[in-house]
Amino acid sequence: MKSSGNLQTTDGGPQKTMAFEIETGGHHASYIRNFAQQWSENLKPHQIHFVVTPDFFQKHSDVVELIESLQTEAVQIHAITLTENDQLKGGLNRIFKGWNLFCKYASQLKVDRGLLMYSDHFQIPMLIGQASPCPVSCIYFRPTFHYGVLENYHPTWKQRLAAWRKKTIVKQLLKLKQMDVLFSLDSLAVDFIKNNFSTTASVRQLPDSFVRYQTTEEQLAELRSELQIESDRKVCMLLGVMDSRKGPIQLLDAAQLLPENLQKKLCLLLVGSLHAEIKDEVVKKVADLQEKTSIQVVLKDAYVSDTVVQRYYELSDVALTTYQRHMGMSSALIRAALAGVPVLSSDYGLMGELVKREKLGITVDTEAPVSFSDGLAAVISQPREKLFDASRASKFASSHSAAALADSLKAWAVR
Repeated sequence: MKSSGNLQTTDGGPQKTMAFEIETGGHHASYIRNFAQQWSENLKPHQIHFVVTPDFFQKHSDVVELIESLQTEAVQIHAITLTENDQLKGGLNRIFKGWNLFCKYASQLKVDRGLLMYSDHFQIPMLIGQASPCPVSCIYFRPTFHYGVLENYHPTWKQRLAAWRKKTIVKQLLKLKQMDVLFSLDSLAVDFIKNNFSTTASVRQLPDSFVRYQTTEEQLAELRSELQIESDRKVCMLLGVMDSRKGPIQLLDAAQLLPENLQKKLCLLLVGSLHAEIKDEVVKKVADLQEKTSIQVVLKDAYVSDTVVQRYYELSDVALTTYQRHMGMSSALIRAALAGVPVLSSDYGLMGELVKREKLGITVDTEAPVSFSDGLAAVISQPREKLFDASRASKFASSHSAAALADSLKAWAVR
């Protein structure tokens, strides 16, 4: 096991936690970065050991370097072996092998507790696989069994079946002897579980926080110049891994329906790595819009580091969270609120509900081109103060601050 520190501890030493993560894409690296930062600042001398894959060391060397730069035994990061990593191939095999590795390293590190940083895939192995050698806490990212009580939720029969399956599994999971704390980013799911499920485990909301890097006016001016954004354009930005779920195709189709007077005012900014399965179609639609409309379309097909993500929100006039049937929370809502930027959001699920409740922007049916286009027209033509409540947005961002995360980690880890 590759390591940035000593794996051993002595009896009677500080409490030791293992945070286990075999995923490398999306939000996974930023969560490790943020946990590490908050732990080093608030939880010494208690220890946390992140166990990740060798791929993580390669893809997110900046996070590894950050942890090593902390120069503390309290925060360490380790990689499973290449052989073990090779075993993590295939769906069902991957999750059972992953759970076995969790148990193995929890024993090897002699930890007081373990945390599955993305537990959604490990619930079945936890129920029918080997027993954990320590109490287990989980971060549950995509509960949907409570979506039936939300507005604008029109599930297919497959989604109804999935919700029933998730509810059944979580009920059993919460009865496990080794189950310690079930965290969810979804406060509505936390309330639903507490009100409807019988459990001896603790169920808590986890603030969806991230490391917040300051942005200067010079950095914004440099970024605007780099992207060649034209003056007097309203910048509507979609940021993240550009797969079909993010909805770039639906966005480009909706933009084409705008009247010409609004097209001339719009800059569509698409930032993030294009997924292979939709890349050709997105590139073609971007070229068509550039050729046939007055819209400025800026496509930046590249991974964006956490250190510069917030700059794009500060640069934008509107943040687009117009995903297709997105499940769970999105840090995009928090980043937009932190930047004082309204969102144009899908009305589906938790994200749509939060936008309406917290007055973070406006919502539309992103599966309906006309509705989507009408939403774009509204954010282009209306002043910012009419699109959202800046004060409510600021309070929402504060509830997901680094300090809020630190408080949650201390309440969980120091007992």
